[in-house]
Amino acid sequence: MKHLVLHCLLGSLFLGCTDHRMEEDNLNVVKGERVITTRLADMSRWGIQKVNGFAKQGNRVVVETGLVHGGIRTIDLNHPESMDPMGLGESSNDCFRSLSSFNSFDGKTVTALDFRKGELVVNAFSSLARSSHSETVVKLPSGEQHLIAARVGDRVIATGLYDEGRYLLYSLPDQSARYFLSYPDHPVYPGLREKTKAMLYASNVLRVRPDGEAFVCADMYSGVIDFCRVTADSIERVRLVRLHYPEVEVSETPSPRVVYCQGNRFGFLDVAVTEDKVYALYSGKTYKMDRGRAFESNCLLVYDWAGNLIRTLYFGDALTGISYDREERALYGITQGLEIGLIKLNL
Repeated sequence: MKHLVLHCLLGSLFLGCTDHRMEEDNLNVVKGERVITTRLADMSRWGIQKVNGFAKQGNRVVVETGLVHGGIRTIDLNHPESMDPMGLGESSNDCFRSLSSFNSFDGKTVTALDFRKGELVVNAFSSLARSSHSETVVKLPSGEQHLIAARVGDRVIATGLYDEGRYLLYSLPDQSARYFLSYPDHPVYPGLREKTKAMLYASNVLRVRPDGEAFVCADMYSGVIDFCRVTADSIERVRLVRLHYPEVEVSETPSPRVVYCQGNRFGFLDVAVTEDKVYALYSGKTYKMDRGRAFESNCLLVYDWAGNLIRTLYFGDALTGISYDREERALYGITQGLEIGLIKLNL
């Protein structure tokens, strides 16, 4: 399962609970469209066994391969044989990191968060093309549990288990930290403390618009997706869309505890963005009915930056991740099963 940071924080996922019927926000009905996909490569032939996140620009694919296989790896699609199948050439520190939140907001750099150390690791695409690449490490404010982060110029946007607000806006020049907005509520449990709501909405995908002036934060454990704008000194919410709330049991005594039901519908597995669109890979499946396939999706919800649903796309390949190639102006996906497939979506 990709990006499931919550497993490291809560030890009680998928323990049975009672069935809650919750009212959902109205969703504008958009007629579904079928999308043809093209399978480009089987990356498992090159030693890739797991993909927690990936970015594609031109002929280069960069993947974050998780805790077991370690680190950030790069593939030249024109010369895949040049990549060492055992992963030599990776940073020597990668195997000791707990990486998540793989991101590439500008198509020139890739970032990944070491959520245990609170460090954002930044690499340039150009340096990743070389076997001995250099990297920049940004230390985020100490004393906080950071879970998702993206660097935008000289600032970092992050979310985690915060008391002061859902989003951190961290300035690198003066190392100032400011917090904005509240975590989403839950209709069955009104009045929850902020830290409890932070635990409830802890597993997210955060993507920043290429101009750095807006971002989207999509919850993986529910149908909640947050559209925000970034100004010079603040973060403002544009729209909070709720397709469905998480189906959970929550307790705050003696300490905060969140238990997800097996019938809980999963939400957004990954998100890719352009200047005018947000592509959200949506599951809607349950662990109870679908088991491991709950972490795959054949559905793409396309929003504008105001949070309006404008297209619903369906395709045959079950994807676990997506990436927008700014050079080609095309959307790509990853399948994970018997092979790690690189897929092009012909939109």
